[in-house]
Amino acid sequence: MWKSVLAHTAEEVRADPFGPSPDAVIIKSTVTGALLAISLFPFAVAEWVHGDEIMRWFSLVFVTAGLASLALAAGGILISRRPRLGVLLTSFGMLGVLLLLAKTLQQSQTMTLAVLLCMLSTVFWLWRKYWLAASLPTTIQSIPEARARLAALANLGFWTIASLVTHADTTWVVYCSLAVSFLVVSALVGQWLAQQGAQHLVRAGFLVLAILISTIGIVFSWTARWQCLTWATLVPATAAVALPVPRRAGIEQVDWWEPVLGHPERLLAVTFLSLCMAGALVLSLSVSATQHGPIAVIDALFTAVSAVCVTGLTVLDTPVDFSMVGQVVILLLMQLGGLGIMTFSTVALVLLGGRMSLRHEGAVASLVSPQDRRQLFATARRVLLFTLSVEALGAAGLVVPFLQHGDGFFQGLWRAVFTAVSAFCNAGFTLQSDNLVSYQHNPWVLYVVSTLIILGGLSPAVCLAVPHLLRRTIRPISAQTKIALSATALLLVGGFFFFVLLEWTNALAGLSFWDRIHNAWFQSATLRTAGFNSVDITFVHPATLSLMLIWMFVGGSPAGTAGGIKTTTATVLVLAVAAAVRGRWEVTAFGRRISHKTVYKAAAITTVGAATVLVFLIAMQLTQVMDTDEALFETISALGTVGLSIGGTAQLDGVGKALIIACMFAGRIGPLTLFMFLSSRVQQTVWERPEEEIEVG
Repeated sequence: MWKSVLAHTAEEVRADPFGPSPDAVIIKSTVTGALLAISLFPFAVAEWVHGDEIMRWFSLVFVTAGLASLALAAGGILISRRPRLGVLLTSFGMLGVLLLLAKTLQQSQTMTLAVLLCMLSTVFWLWRKYWLAASLPTTIQSIPEARARLAALANLGFWTIASLVTHADTTWVVYCSLAVSFLVVSALVGQWLAQQGAQHLVRAGFLVLAILISTIGIVFSWTARWQCLTWATLVPATAAVALPVPRRAGIEQVDWWEPVLGHPERLLAVTFLSLCMAGALVLSLSVSATQHGPIAVIDALFTAVSAVCVTGLTVLDTPVDFSMVGQVVILLLMQLGGLGIMTFSTVALVLLGGRMSLRHEGAVASLVSPQDRRQLFATARRVLLFTLSVEALGAAGLVVPFLQHGDGFFQGLWRAVFTAVSAFCNAGFTLQSDNLVSYQHNPWVLYVVSTLIILGGLSPAVCLAVPHLLRRTIRPISAQTKIALSATALLLVGGFFFFVLLEWTNALAGLSFWDRIHNAWFQSATLRTAGFNSVDITFVHPATLSLMLIWMFVGGSPAGTAGGIKTTTATVLVLAVAAAVRGRWEVTAFGRRISHKTVYKAAAITTVGAATVLVFLIAMQLTQVMDTDEALFETISALGTVGLSIGGTAQLDGVGKALIIACMFAGRIGPLTLFMFLSSRVQQTVWERPEEEIEVG
């Protein structure tokens, strides 16, 4: 088997070293940059695992780290000239990293499995490609842009791992290792600028600007080591994006972003990801933090993703740890993430006299759901005006009670605006350390915030259709709008009664009769997706937690700011089950027949959502010391972009924070992109297969 695989690969490589195999593009020398960029990674691993022992010269840890680093560096240098020797040295370097991790791997079977799989797959790829590359002609030239990009990606991976595991008392070893990695990337980028920069002036301009901004940031934050390294990441991040993709023989050169821009679902995901990264960068700066110092990168990223994905889970105290600048950044991230970047860009583009591309139009249509593509701008403008108007009214309604609670005028006004935007976007961020518990005796605040939550979760399109529905005008109201309104009302009323019955003498104990009613309604409105709380939910009844999981999984309505699988999805599935129980295979609602395609999409979205919950739950159980109920609650809260927590968020380590970050991003982007993907997948069948009944259940 091995001989056949190697023979096939050898023939492929010899036939056309820059041919159809994407790996062949980096056969000769592009891994050089990546190996040099991570050559000192063993020293960082030794510091993380063994602590001060790395500082003892000629100790076993120091010697092992030194030999592993030397092997990686030598392998990177030699792999382009003598591939087989380079692969051997690289493998020895990885073996050294594995030995340094032995102490940690003995304590965690999960980490052992993950590290072994990662290293074995890398070594196998290197041996499969570079061992055979020894037979390639030595005249093949290196590809500086591909080498620099791979080095940049390796550096970013190194920095990401460091940001997850580095702690406050880390010695200079980790920082020096990362600094050398950044210097390697900068040297390779400089080499490309010198050789080919004149042929790509725009790309070269972006890279020079990134180097300039990074240098200025490092100079002004010289005393903060980690912040200097954060500024330095601007260069590899820009290089990974801006450097051209090497052209392969017989194939037109295509940049990496072409496949992204060509698909609305990819464009939407990349847009949200870019906003998260930009927000994390700004929040990690000293200007965004209070006098306690700059915020850790992982915490800044967690906060940015939580704001963009309108989740509300926090690992920091927003009013205490973030300055006014940081709070403004969080507000902007919530607004852009909740309403959708595409909506803002559409209105701005048309107002400035621009014209939308078909890709942009497709992405915006998925967010605002217009009935007619020709009314896309009008719909987006109406959504934006409705959002800003409701948020302004909500802020005006919250100013007076905040002032009465003891806030100064400007502080009360700012808190009112922040809370109104957070509530409408279903984000769950507050500028009070206890969330809204201190206002549990103020029904006006509870009802204003809950109204904003409901309006944002319904979507502006549904809210604007309500007056026509109440006046019974001739204008037709879609079945989707009626389903969204009905399902929302049922979930609100059902959640209210369940919370009253189960928590009357538990979480609501100690409140007056009417305060219990007000707070039960507020919790019913917020538990589906908003993340606010006016009572302590860490001690609620287990039955209440189970119902909360269902409500969070369902979420809000399509085109709204809420998460979850959406009310319409859950309703379609319930109606399909009801029809099947009655022996009818036609699903109807409000005098309309729901197509089988819609039922299939609802089943697909729900199944994928449940499978995602299971995957992340298992990952949390494997990596975190946390009870199953806490892990499940945190997972669904993050995937449903709810933001409620029963204490699990405070227990997260770096890996746990990374998992919840992935949960929040998947919960916000997943349903949108999955719906767009399913809508675009239309396969025409020219013939039908024989039908057969399958026993189920």
